[in-house]
Amino acid sequence: MTNELKRYYSDLRDKNRALLEKRIALCDQKSPRFRSLSDERGLVMQQYGAGKLSVAAAKSRIAAISAERQTLLISLDFPADYLEPIYTCPKCHDTGMLGEDGGRLCSCALKKQQELQLFGSRINERETFKTFDESLYPTDEQKKQALAMRRFSERYAAALPAPEKPNLLILGQSGLGKSFFGNAIAYAAIENGVYAVKATAYQCIQSILDGLDSHSETILPYLSAPLLVLDDLGTEPMIPNVTIESLFRILNERGAAQRPTVLISNLDREGLFERYGERVASRMIDGALTAIVLLRGENLRTRLR
Repeated sequence: MTNELKRYYSDLRDKNRALLEKRIALCDQKSPRFRSLSDERGLVMQQYGAGKLSVAAAKSRIAAISAERQTLLISLDFPADYLEPIYTCPKCHDTGMLGEDGGRLCSCALKKQQELQLFGSRINERETFKTFDESLYPTDEQKKQALAMRRFSERYAAALPAPEKPNLLILGQSGLGKSFFGNAIAYAAIENGVYAVKATAYQCIQSILDGLDSHSETILPYLSAPLLVLDDLGTEPMIPNVTIESLFRILNERGAAQRPTVLISNLDREGLFERYGERVASRMIDGALTAIVLLRGENLRTRLR
C-alpha cells in the first residue's frame, strides 16, 4: 500500500472515530445513565484484568451493560447499533486490507488507488454489467450481439487475473458499446480485488511523453498493472521513436508476463497493421494470447440524439 493510501485510511479512521465520539457525547447529554454505563464497563474490564472477575462473570456483566445500553438507545429513538464502531467500508474496517495476514488490498483501496493515479481515465460506476441496457440496441441482431458480448466480458472479468487468453481485442466502428464493455470489465476487476488501469491510447502516449520530458518512467504502470484497458487505439499521436516503441514495449512485456490486457479500437485488422506495422499489430492479434471480438451495427450515439 502506498503512503498516500495509508494516509487516506488513517484520516478515514480518525474521521469515523470522531463521529462516533460525537454520538457518544450526544447520548451522554440526553441520558446521564450512558456515562455511568461506560464507567461500569471500564470497571468490569479493570477487575477482569486484575483477576478479580472470572471470564464468565465478566462476560455476563458486559452483556447486561450492552443490553441496557441498547434499551436506552431505542427509548431515545436511536438505532440499536448507533454506538457501534463506524466503518466506511465494512469489508476491511477502513484498513484497506483483507485476509488474515492483511496481505490483500480491499476493493475500496483499489478504487481509491485508481482515483489517485495521475494518468489514465477514472473507471466509472455508470458503465458496468449491472447498468447494461439491452433496450438501447435498435435491432434484434445487434441486441443479440451485445448480450453475447456481455456474457463473454463477464466470463473474462470473472476469470481475472488469469483468463484462458489474457488479452481481449474489441474492434468495431464508433458507438457500438466497446468502451462500455472495457469499463465494465475494469470495474468488475476492481470489485473482485484485481487492480486495473484504464486509459485511452492518447492518454497513455501523452503520459509517456511527459515522463520523457521529466526523466521519469511513466510507462511503468502500463507495464505492471494486473489489468490494463487501453481504449481508442488509433487516436493517439504518432510521435517518432515514442508511439510505436512504447506500444510495442507494453504489449511485448505484458504478453511475456501473461498480464491481461483489453485493447479497444475503431480500426479493423487491416487498419491495425497499416497504422502500427507488423511488429506491433501481430502482438495485438496473436491468437495464442488474444480473443478477438468484432462488433457491428448502428451507431448508438447517433441513434440516441
